[in-house]
This record gives sequence, C-alpha cells and structure tokens, in this order.
Amino acid sequence: MPTTLKQLLIIQDGDRKIAKLNRETQDIPARKTQTQSRLEEHRQALHSAQEEAKKKELSLKDLEGEVETIKGKIAKLREQQFEVKSNEAYRTLEKEIDVFEKKINTIEEQELTVIESLELLQEDVAKREHELKEEDELISHDLKMLDERVTMIAQELEKVKTDRVQKSAEVDATWLNRYERIFKHTGNYAIVSVQNSICAGCHMKLPPQVIHDARAGVKMTLCNYCGRILYVSS
Repeated sequence: MPTTLKQLLIIQDGDRKIAKLNRETQDIPARKTQTQSRLEEHRQALHSAQEEAKKKELSLKDLEGEVETIKGKIAKLREQQFEVKSNEAYRTLEKEIDVFEKKINTIEEQELTVIESLELLQEDVAKREHELKEEDELISHDLKMLDERVTMIAQELEKVKTDRVQKSAEVDATWLNRYERIFKHTGNYAIVSVQNSICAGCHMKLPPQVIHDARAGVKMTLCNYCGRILYVSS
C-alpha cells in the first residue's frame, strides 16, 4: 500500500474519532434532559400522592365538622326537652335526637374508612419522598458524570485535532484535499478497501480495471459508484 494511503488511513481513523466525540458532545444535553426527566416523574408521583392525601384530610375535616354541627343540634334539642310541658313533645324531641345520633354513628363509620385510606396514602407519600430523595442523589451523580465526560471529551478532541494537524502536514496536499472532500460528503469513510471485487463503502461490484488500479496504488483510484478512494490490502 502506498505511503500516502497509509497516512490518509491514519488521518481517517482520527477524523472518525473526532466525529464520534462531537456526536457524543451533542448528545449529552439530551441525555442530561432525559436524566432530569426521571426526577420530574418522581416529583409528579409524589405531588399526586400528596394531593390525594390532602383530599382525604379535607374529607375527614368535613366529616368531623358535620359531626360537631349535629352534636350542636342535639345539645339544643336537649335544652328544649327541659322546656317542654308534655310527654308527647318530649318524646318527639327524643326521636329527633335519636335520628341525629344514628347519623353521627354513620358519619363516624365513614370517618374510620377515611382514616384508614389516609394512613395508606400517608405511607405512600413517605415512600415516594424517600424514592425522590434517592433518585435525586442518583441523578446528581449521573449529571456530574456527564459534566466530567464533557470535559474529558474536550481534552481528547484537542489532542486528536492537534495530532491530525501534524499528520496532515506530512501528506500530499492533492490527496489530502480529495480525501477531505469525500469524507465530508460521505460522513463516515472516504477510503475503503476492495473486498472480493466489491467496494467496501457502497458494496457495488467494481470493474476489473478499477481493481487493478487500486491494487497497483500508483494513482488515486476512486469507486465508480460512491466516489470513495479505494485500496487493496496486501
């Protein structure tokens, strides 16, 4: 293989690494957003559980308030009993009191059901608070790692780019310019091997003359179909 092609293959390896590092750098903001969305999901779950618990608490207060209101009515009926003159009037008031007391019993049963539901919701809230705290710590760690990776990528990119500048200075300018145009166009490989008479870039069967020229390595040989630079490994 001609020295120039060997040099360009080394440069191509570096360019592909640069492209990969650049893609990773561009992907990191999205990865951070995705990571942070995990925390938001936990926040929403906790918020929903807290809201449900608040509704139960309000429901319980409403029931307690209703009981107090009825007790107030019973107290007034008791006072009226002391004022009535006939037994019939007394018994009428007693019936009303009995109705209210039964209503209180019904409400207190409802209160017990609400209290049981509230206790379960409070346990759920406590569990989700714990999960949120754990997830927050984990996400903080993940975000820190991503920030550190950005720094490492920047350092690695600087090193690879510096190395590329040095290696590019040693390559024939005509070959280098052609290589760079093809690499920019394809976005992956500008130089590919010939494998079983087929271009490894576009996988098309090559004419015998093209294969012969690529094997000779005297001049720059391009694929008839994709325009990539060809070489035949010895």
